[in-house]
Amino acid sequence: MPAQPAPREPEEEMEVEGEPEVPEANGVLDEERENSYLSEMDDEDCERRRLECLHEMSDLEKQFLELKDKLFRERLSQVKMKLDEVIAGRAAEYKEPLAVLHKNMQLPCGSTRGVTLC
Repeated sequence: MPAQPAPREPEEEMEVEGEPEVPEANGVLDEERENSYLSEMDDEDCERRRLECLHEMSDLEKQFLELKDKLFRERLSQVKMKLDEVIAGRAAEYKEPLAVLHKNMQLPCGSTRGVTLC
């Protein structure tokens, strides 16, 4: 008679060494891994990384302020140039509305409701 294998018992859940855990939906395992990684870093590495980040942030803030100042100066220059054009009467976009305004200001001589306007 052929030998039959012994009936298998239900396999118990076993964690295989070296096999990564499946992350849970709530992120608990990911957080534990991150905390484990951070605890492995020594204080000097943390301080060095913190200083690098602060230095980079400082550089970015300096660049931002320089660009902001440059943009302000350019815009101020444009406004001054436009104001000079308006004062000199060369600004085309203001000439036509000004002409319409002057035309509307001139009232014909005559009487309105018994009042003479000239």
